[in-house]
Amino acid sequence: MARTKNIYISEDDMCTTQKLNLSRVQKWLISGGYEMVDDPSAADKIICMTCNGWSLLEKRSYERIEEFKESYKDKMIVMGCVVDAHPDKVKSIFHGPVVPTKSEEALSFSDIEKYFPDIPFPVKSIPAQSMFRRTEDYRDYNPRRSFINIAEGCAFNCSFCTHKPGLGKRRSRDVESILRQIKSDLDSRGIEILHLMGMETALWGTDIGHTYPELLELVINFSEEYEIHVAQFQPHGLKMYGQQLVKLFSNKRVSDIQIPIQSTSDRIMKMMNRKNHAEVISPFLKEIKRNNSRVILRTDVIVGWPTETESERIASLNFAVEHFDEVAVYAIELSEDLPAWKYHKDAFSAEELKVIVETSRSYVENRNVTAHSGQQDDASMARAEIKRKMLRG
Repeated sequence: MARTKNIYISEDDMCTTQKLNLSRVQKWLISGGYEMVDDPSAADKIICMTCNGWSLLEKRSYERIEEFKESYKDKMIVMGCVVDAHPDKVKSIFHGPVVPTKSEEALSFSDIEKYFPDIPFPVKSIPAQSMFRRTEDYRDYNPRRSFINIAEGCAFNCSFCTHKPGLGKRRSRDVESILRQIKSDLDSRGIEILHLMGMETALWGTDIGHTYPELLELVINFSEEYEIHVAQFQPHGLKMYGQQLVKLFSNKRVSDIQIPIQSTSDRIMKMMNRKNHAEVISPFLKEIKRNNSRVILRTDVIVGWPTETESERIASLNFAVEHFDEVAVYAIELSEDLPAWKYHKDAFSAEELKVIVETSRSYVENRNVTAHSGQQDDASMARAEIKRKMLRG
C-alpha cells in the first residue's frame, strides 16, 4: 500500500478572496490523496504562500520564502500574488517552482496542477469554497457565514494599486455556479450571513453579459434564510445602476455594504487614475439609509496622498462621516514599480503619514463614526466588527 503524501501550507497573510481560493486548493490536494500536516519537516511538499497587498505583507512574503528555502528548497512551491507582481524579485531569491495567482479561469491558482501530476482531476473540478481552511483565519468565526467569491481580478487600473498586478483582469463567475454554491451551503450547514466577495464586485457580469443588480436580485430571492453583505462595491457601480440598485440595497436583508470612495478630490482622484463619483452617489446613499434601517454602510478613505492638502483630506472625511457608519482610514503606499511612483518626490514622510492617519481616525471617531485602519490594524477591525453588530441590532 502506497504511503500517504504530506503537504504543509505556510501562513498566507492573504485577502479574503485568496484565502477562499487556497481553501479550494487544499481540498483538491486532500481529494487527490494528500494529507495536510502542521510540521514542514514532516511534509513531502511545502507550499509557501505570498501576498502583495501591502509593503509589510510583501516583505513578510520574501522573508517566508528565505526561511523555508533554508531547509526545504528541494520540496518548496512558492504561490501567490508576489509571484505575479514581482517575478524577478522572487526569481532572485528562489529558483524552484512557482504558481501565479492569475489564470484564465474565474478562480485562482489553477497552474498548481503541473506540480501534482499524480492527481488525475483538475482544480476546477473542486467547487469554489465559502469557508477558510483554518478557523484562526477569521476575525469573527461563525460557521454559518458563507463567503462567496463572485469574481476575480479588477476592471480598473488605479495608479497606486498593488492588488491588480497580482490578481489581474476581472473574471466573473457565472450565475449558475454562484447559486449552486449558495444552495450547497444552505443544505450542508445552513447560513445566516452571505458575503458577496471579490477584489471589486460592482462590475461583476459585464464580461459575461450580466449585471450586478441581476445577480443581487437572484441572491435575495433565492432564499430568505440569510442576510447579505456586499463587499468591495466600487462607487462607479452605484453611479451606473442608480435607482435599480437603491431598490435592492433598500431590502433590510442587505445589512452591510462596503463602497470604497478613497477621496472626494477631483485632482487627487485623477492622480489615482480614478473618477470622483461622490456628488452623484450622495443622494443614492442617503436614500438607501432612509429605506434600510439595518444596513451598515462602510467606506475606505486613502489619506496622505502626495500633495494632498488638509482641506482636501477634511472634505473626504466629511463626506465619509456624513454618508457612512464606518470608515477605514488608509495611508497611501507608493510602490516604485507602479505608475503613481512618479509622485513619490512629493510624498509625505513615514512620520507625517502616521500623524495624518491618527488625526484622520480621531476626526472620524469624534463625529461618532467608527474608524479603523483596515489590514494595517487587525485589532481595530475586530473592534469595528463588534460595533457593526450593535448598530444592526
